[in-house]
Amino acid sequence: MHSHHDTTGQAAGGPSRAFRRTAAFLAAGAGLLLLGGWLNLRPTLRQRAVVGEADQAKVLFPDLADASKAASLEIVSFDDATATLKPFKVVRSEGVWVLPSHENYPADAKDQLAAAATELIDRPVLDVVSDSPGDHETYGVIEPDPEKVKVGMTGVGQLVEIRDASGNKLARLIVGKEDKRPAGGPSSGRTLRFVRRAGQDRVYRVELDTSKFTTRFDDWIEKDLLKISPWDVRRLTIDDSACSFGVDEASGRPTISLDRTCRAELAYDDKEAAWSLVKLEAFDDKNQPKEEKLGEGEELASGKLNDLRNALGDLKIIDVVRKPSGLSADLKAEEAFAGNREAVTSLAQRGFFAIQKGDIVSSSGETIVGMKDGVEYLLRFGNATTVAGGEGEPASTANEKAAEAESSNGRYLFVSARLNEDLLEKPKLDPLPEAPAEGEGKDAAAKKDGDTAPAGADGGTDGAADELKKAEEAEAKAQAALEERRRVESENRRRQEQYDEQVKGTKKRVRDLNNRFADWYYVVSDKEYDKIHLGRDGMIQKKAADEKKD
Repeated sequence: MHSHHDTTGQAAGGPSRAFRRTAAFLAAGAGLLLLGGWLNLRPTLRQRAVVGEADQAKVLFPDLADASKAASLEIVSFDDATATLKPFKVVRSEGVWVLPSHENYPADAKDQLAAAATELIDRPVLDVVSDSPGDHETYGVIEPDPEKVKVGMTGVGQLVEIRDASGNKLARLIVGKEDKRPAGGPSSGRTLRFVRRAGQDRVYRVELDTSKFTTRFDDWIEKDLLKISPWDVRRLTIDDSACSFGVDEASGRPTISLDRTCRAELAYDDKEAAWSLVKLEAFDDKNQPKEEKLGEGEELASGKLNDLRNALGDLKIIDVVRKPSGLSADLKAEEAFAGNREAVTSLAQRGFFAIQKGDIVSSSGETIVGMKDGVEYLLRFGNATTVAGGEGEPASTANEKAAEAESSNGRYLFVSARLNEDLLEKPKLDPLPEAPAEGEGKDAAAKKDGDTAPAGADGGTDGAADELKKAEEAEAKAQAALEERRRVESENRRRQEQYDEQVKGTKKRVRDLNNRFADWYYVVSDKEYDKIHLGRDGMIQKKAADEKKD
C-alpha cells in the first residue's frame, strides 16, 4: 500500500507552516501601513484641533456686545523699576462718573468708557500664538497680580477689566507687547498686540488701539476748568508776588514773609479790541506800593495779554488733591479752620495760608479775572509739584519725552469766585419829569366849570371862552406830564428789575462755581502757569523803534 503526500501543503486538520508564515508577513505589512498612515495623520488632526479651537474664539469676548452696559473700567499697570502696580479706575456711582484713584473726582467718562468698551466689542483674533504658560513672559502677558509680581520681573502686561452695573465681568484682558509688524491703516491707530484673556493660557495676536485704555487723568475729566469765553473777559488784576511761611522760634506761631514785585490792573474794551492800563503799582523793599506809569518807550504787551485771556478760556488741569473741610461758601477760612492743625498744614504744604478775616494768601501770586457778567475768579498759585503721568505708550522721541516731562511739572492752584458789581453795566435810569403841581389839573377843571358869562355880554363870553380853553390846555398838559412821569417810572423800574435779576443770576453762578471748586486743590502745568501769571516784563514791552519815531 502506497503512502500519499499532501501537495497543497495543508495537513489534515489545519494550514501548513509555510502558509501561516506567509499570512503573518502579510498581516504585519498591513499593520505597518495602518500605523504609518495614522502617524502621518496625527499632525493634521492636531492642527485641525487647534484650528477648531481658534474658530471657537473668532472674537476675544463674545459676551461683550453692548458698550452702553459698561459701568466701570479698571486698568492695572506695572512699574518695572519699582515693582509696584498702578491701578486706575473709573466707575459710575449714584448716577455720576467718578475716579476712585483721584478721591472720587468727577469724571467726564461716558463717551471715553464707551470708546474703550467698543474697542473690545467683536475684536477679531488674528491667530493663536501659544498655549504655553512658559511663553507669557516672552509675549509680555503675565498678569499684574499683587501677590505674584516682584522686583526685577519682566513681561508683566496691562490688565484691562470692564464690568456692568451689577459687577459682572464683561471683559478681562491682559495686553502684552507690540508685534512690530505693520497693522491696520495709517489712521486706524491700531497696532498688533499679543494678548490673552485673564485666567487662560492661550496667547493671541490682535489689532488693538491701546490709546482707548489711557490712564492719564486729564483724558478722563472735563479739562476746561473755568468754562469761560475769552471774549467775556473785561478786567485782569495780576499780583506778581512771592510769599513764604515759617514759624517764629520764640512764640511758635506761624509767620508769613511777603516779597511783592508789582500789581497791575488792566481793562479790555471788546468794541475797540484793545487793552488799557488802569493802575500799575511797584513795591519797595518794605513792600510799600508806589504807583507807576508806562514809560515813554513802553506799551502793554497785547499779544501776551491775549494769550493769557485765551488760556483762561481753555484752562487745563493735570491733577487734583482733595482739600480739608472748613472753608466757607465763598472759600474763605472759617473761624474753626484756623484751629484745625491738619487743615492749616494741608494748605501750607501746598503754598496757601489763611490770615485775618479768613482771606487766603498764596506763595506764588495770583491772577484775578473779571467777567462781563460780574463773576470775578480768584486764581491763587501755590507751590510747585510733580505729577505722576499715566501709563500710556512710552515716549519714543526726544520731543515726546520733553513734552511728557513738561506736563508732569506743575503748580497748585486754589480757585474761588465772587461777585463784583463794578463789572456789570449799571441800569441807565432816566430822570423823572417834574410832576404837575398838586391840584393843578383839578383847579383848571373847576375854573372851567364855574366860569360862566352873563347872558348878552359878548365880551364876557369871549373872555370865558379863552379861560375855558386855557383851563382845558392846562388840564391836558398836567395829565400828559403825569402820564410821562408814570411811563419813566415804569421804564426805570423795568431796567432796575432787569439789573437785579442779573445780579441774582450772577450770585447763583458764583455759588455754583464755589460748590464745584470747594473740595479741590487743582494742579496746572508749568506751561499753563507761565501763560496766566505774568510779571511786569510779561505785561509790558518796549515799543518798536519805528513807533518811537512816530
